[in-house]
Amino acid sequence: MYAPKPMRPLWPPRLKRDKPRKSGRTEDARRQPRIPLTHHEILALAEPFTRRGRHVDLAGSDRLARRIVFRPTEHPGMQDGPGGLAETLVLENPGRQHFRLTRTLTDAAGRVATLRSDGPDPKVLIERIDAVDPRRQFPGLGGVRVACSYRIEVDPGTDGGSNGAVRLVFLRAFTDLDGVGIELDAQVGHGMPAEIRLLATPQRSIRPPEDLLAVLGWAWRSLRPFDRGWRAHLRIPAAEPARTPDVEAKLARSLGHLVATLGTPPVDFHRTWLLQRWFALARRTLGLMTIAGLLAIGPGILLFGAPEGSPLRLLSFVVPALLILVLIARHETPSLKVTPLPRPLPADAWTPIPRDARNDISDDLHASA
Repeated sequence: MYAPKPMRPLWPPRLKRDKPRKSGRTEDARRQPRIPLTHHEILALAEPFTRRGRHVDLAGSDRLARRIVFRPTEHPGMQDGPGGLAETLVLENPGRQHFRLTRTLTDAAGRVATLRSDGPDPKVLIERIDAVDPRRQFPGLGGVRVACSYRIEVDPGTDGGSNGAVRLVFLRAFTDLDGVGIELDAQVGHGMPAEIRLLATPQRSIRPPEDLLAVLGWAWRSLRPFDRGWRAHLRIPAAEPARTPDVEAKLARSLGHLVATLGTPPVDFHRTWLLQRWFALARRTLGLMTIAGLLAIGPGILLFGAPEGSPLRLLSFVVPALLILVLIARHETPSLKVTPLPRPLPADAWTPIPRDARNDISDDLHASA
C-alpha cells in the first residue's frame, strides 16, 4: 500500500551529516584580510582635501585600518560665545568603493558635535561636509547652546552625485544646563521613540518628578531612573523628511521648559503645571488600563453567555493576540506600577544639595534601576 512521505519539520533545520566539514574553512578564514593603505593611495585620496586646506596627519592615521586623519583646523565661533570651533576630519574606507567622512567639531566649552557622510567618492563627501556651516551644529535652543550631530543623507530619487539632493538627519544632541547634562539620542530604529536623558554630575544632582517632561504633551513620556540619571522616551515621526524638523522642534521646547522649570523653585512646578500633571497621570495609566480591559473582555463575554458560534465568542479567544499587537504598536513597555498622585515637590528637588545626600540619591538610583 502507498504510504505518504512524512513532512520534514521546518524548524530546526536538518543537519547535513553526510558531508565531512572541510578543515580550515572557518568564518575567520573566509574573511578577506584588509589591505593597508599605501602612500600613493593616501596621496590620491587626500588630494581633494589638500585643495581645500586640509592636510593629512600621518602620525594619527592608521593605514592598516584604512583610516586617514587630517590635521585640526579652526572655524569662527558663534557671536555670543568665546573662542572658535576646532575641526577634525577622519576619512575611513570600511568597504570596497565605500568611504565614510566624519567631521568632529569642538567648541570652547568642550561640547562635541559630529557630521557624517557616506558614499563612493571622497571628493563628493568633502563637498557635502563643507556645504554645512559648522555653526549650524551649535544652535541656541531655549537659551542654551546645544551641540547637535547629524548624518548627511542623499535623496533616493537622485543619482547620488555632487548635485544630488541631500538633507541632514538628526542623530543626537548634548548640552549642559547649570551642571545637569541634557542628552537627546535619536539614533533609533524605524518608528522607535527617541530618548531624552538628564545626567547627574558632581556639580549638581536633582530628584525630578516622573512627569517633569510628560507635562509638555502626548509625545513626552515619564522619566525613569537609570545608572547615570533619568531618561524618558520621546515620540518622533518614523521617517524623513518630517523626522529631523520634528526632533529639533521638540528638543527646543524641552530645553526651554527645563530652563524655565529648573530656574524656579520646585514648588512652582506643581502650581504651574497642575492640570497637565493630571493629564500626564491619565496617560501613564492608559497602558495598564488597556491591558486590564483586554484581559477582562474575554472572560466577560463568556460570563454573560455569548451564543455558540457568535463573533463575540470568537473575540474572547483572540484577545491575547490583540494584547500583543497593542504592545508591539506602542514600541515601548507600558508602566504596570501604580502611579502616585501629583503632589507638591520638596524644596531641594533640583537645588544644590550636600555631597552626602548626593551619594544617597545615587544609591537610590542604582536600586531603582
